[in-house]
Amino acid sequence: MNTFNVFFIVLVCYIGLVYIYLKYITNKYLRVIVDRTPELGDRPSLKTNQLIREKYADKEVINILVLTGGGVRGIVPLQVLTKLEELTGKKTGELFEFMAGTSTGAINCAILSVPEGDSSYKFSAADVVRDYVRNIRRMFSAPWYHHLLTLFGILGPLYLPEGKLEILEGYFGDYTLADLHNNLIVPVYDISENSLRVIRNWEPTINGNYTNYLLRDLIHGASNPPMLFSPRRFSVGGKTHVFIDPGVILNNPAEVALLNAWFMFPNKKIRIVLIGNGGNDSDHYSHTHMAEFGAYGLLQYIMNSPIVSAKFSTDLVQEYIHEARDYGLNVDFVYINADGGHELATASTSSQNMEKINQYATRLMTENQEKIDYLASVLKNRT
Repeated sequence: MNTFNVFFIVLVCYIGLVYIYLKYITNKYLRVIVDRTPELGDRPSLKTNQLIREKYADKEVINILVLTGGGVRGIVPLQVLTKLEELTGKKTGELFEFMAGTSTGAINCAILSVPEGDSSYKFSAADVVRDYVRNIRRMFSAPWYHHLLTLFGILGPLYLPEGKLEILEGYFGDYTLADLHNNLIVPVYDISENSLRVIRNWEPTINGNYTNYLLRDLIHGASNPPMLFSPRRFSVGGKTHVFIDPGVILNNPAEVALLNAWFMFPNKKIRIVLIGNGGNDSDHYSHTHMAEFGAYGLLQYIMNSPIVSAKFSTDLVQEYIHEARDYGLNVDFVYINADGGHELATASTSSQNMEKINQYATRLMTENQEKIDYLASVLKNRT
């Protein structure tokens, strides 16, 4: 048997194994539907808009925290929030009436919203930072054979979801959206409906459809880029959902949070705190040569256009706030960010990448120290 024949046999065997493996993980994660209806049937109902208005009737300012996507770079805003907690003596959940997050931002906002008792919060930002590297290394993991049989993420998700689900269950347990004290906004893309959805933990059910979810189901989907993790199928009230990360469409939910708060509190001051985490926000679409407007130009646009980064939504909310102030909207927009961060990988948990991210976080906090001190002063004694 010559070398070519041996290679051909090995290749055929490999292709067969790949097919079998991909069918196996497809059946495991997408064919099986987990019915959550029995678990949610006797849980508290979501609160209404009116209840939120009454709760904050005496508040002069509605404070909103916004965290964008960015993979492992999510530790950056957590370090800023840890500093705010040190300066105020309060947990992050006590500092903001609303939280809105996409992808890794959704994970962090949801964790910081987990209740403890009737009015307090179980986790601080410092708690999440302490276990962050260990947890993300568990999340971003898969056995060697998975990498081999998916060609390192080309033929399937780069990682398996078990590690991530284990971490999320550790934080969320059986908590649902309705259990949260504060108000959470989480964008998702629902494959089963082919639609972008903004999920909130308020408003009554509509047309009899359940709008309450287990936090671990919602957040796993909301932080689930298809190239990285396998989504899971579940149903609530007879309706099937497959949530994935909406980051490419809506990486920064600041304007969504602003609109929701403004609709409910048109006469109150609204303070939006947006904390960046580096990345490609300052990339530019090149158009200096005619080739940039052909098919190659489309690729450049897809890779570098602001619409695929947090910059798009940040520009939009800044423009919107500028115009809305002319119509009497009282908005305090505090944007904590720093230039650069292009070298920070979103899915690498290596010591080198985490060290670069920590260095970036230190620089970001140094450059924004005045803003951080301002926030600490107004949030500590807010009314």
